[in-house]
Amino acid sequence: MSPKTGQVSLRAPVPADAEARAALGISAAINRMYGFVSEIPDIMTGDHAERWFEKTVNHPNAWVIEEDGKLVGGVGLNNLDKVDRRARLAIGLFNERHLGRGIGRQAIDLVLQQAFGPLGLHRVDLRVLSFNIRAIRCYEACGFRLEGIERESALVGGDWHDDWIMAILEQDFRARTAARQAGRS
Repeated sequence: MSPKTGQVSLRAPVPADAEARAALGISAAINRMYGFVSEIPDIMTGDHAERWFEKTVNHPNAWVIEEDGKLVGGVGLNNLDKVDRRARLAIGLFNERHLGRGIGRQAIDLVLQQAFGPLGLHRVDLRVLSFNIRAIRCYEACGFRLEGIERESALVGGDWHDDWIMAILEQDFRARTAARQAGRS
């Protein structure tokens, strides 16, 4: 059994995050789950980390994921559409030692509280490569449902893979939250 995670929180990025991000490096295994495969190992330089920081700080709905006060990943709601009240979730943990510990699940729950609370969204969707079983299990545990499959839409390492489209609606999130709270009573 994987060790349980500590306190997970979301916050706005601060300048010190660039150095913390660089220290976490780049994981080839994690990058593959996003569909990035390279013969040359990626190196997290200070410039890469600064670009990540600038992109995050300038994104209106992006947060740093912290565990016990230390940067472990990033999460955001992209393509926010105020008319249709929808957005697309993007999340990533930066180091393999943070996988399988519930950090992503807790971070997604915090983002969904924002999405279906202050942001007033009706729907949050995402795309995930079909071979990323760890992420799919996490998304399902958070209430996301498979809505469709784009067959052979991603060429990863010379092989074609399907993209899954998953989503959670506001009423699904509220029902799940109520059931969890009733279970604690």
